[in-house]
Amino acid sequence: MDILLAFLASSVPALIVYLILKKRNPGKPGYAEDCKKAFLNGVKSTFLVVPCALLLNIIFSLTGLMDINVFVKQFIKDCIFAALLEEVFKIRAFLKVLKESECEYSWLDVTAYMILSGLGFETLESVVYSFTSGAGQMIVRGLTMMHGIFGLITGYFWGKALYTGEKKYKVLAFLIPYVYHGLYDFTLSQELSEYGDFFLFTPVILAFISVVLIIVMIVFFRKNRETEKYNVSLRPRTEGAPSPEEAPELPAQADRELPGNDDPYVDR
Repeated sequence: MDILLAFLASSVPALIVYLILKKRNPGKPGYAEDCKKAFLNGVKSTFLVVPCALLLNIIFSLTGLMDINVFVKQFIKDCIFAALLEEVFKIRAFLKVLKESECEYSWLDVTAYMILSGLGFETLESVVYSFTSGAGQMIVRGLTMMHGIFGLITGYFWGKALYTGEKKYKVLAFLIPYVYHGLYDFTLSQELSEYGDFFLFTPVILAFISVVLIIVMIVFFRKNRETEKYNVSLRPRTEGAPSPEEAPELPAQADRELPGNDDPYVDR
């Protein structure tokens, strides 16, 4: 019973966000189905992380790097085995949705898909944590929705990259969540908590930032649901075509030059 309560405490907030995002665009064909795919792809990505982490653990153990000191060992575990692999496979799950999507998708849609990919990953991960963590820890995990927030950052910058055509935003889409994720896991490690206040207060600060970003996420989707740049199609353009940001405005119908009476193509 305690395990079930722990799981629900962590998963219910994520499932609520899933339902809200899935229903935010009811008139758009294919959007709800793509949301479902993003969530399920996030769930599936969990199964890819585990064998890769085990393989890397064997490789790093053979090199002796895990035996240098507790800081190096924990850095490898948290920033490579966890943060790096998890962010890579969540982005892979998200990109699969964009590749297979049969409908138009916007900056807001891209952000939603990546959030859902993260929440899918987090939901299955919560099953594992519910066996080893108390209800209190799982409530904090549910309220902070860390993987959803990492997804928010990734999705926002990936959407910006597609909108502007600038690849630097794709770098930020990966780098910022990776550093955030790695720092949170690294400073949360029990093995390092005895080495100073930095390892006690940093995860608390990062968790608080996550809660603030949840509020930012809500405001972002509500405020921009009709903002043109966040709703214009981001489907890949043909080479040389301008980005939505650069596309010239067409003159209004009334301002276009109309053919005169001397135009041979005008019906008399």
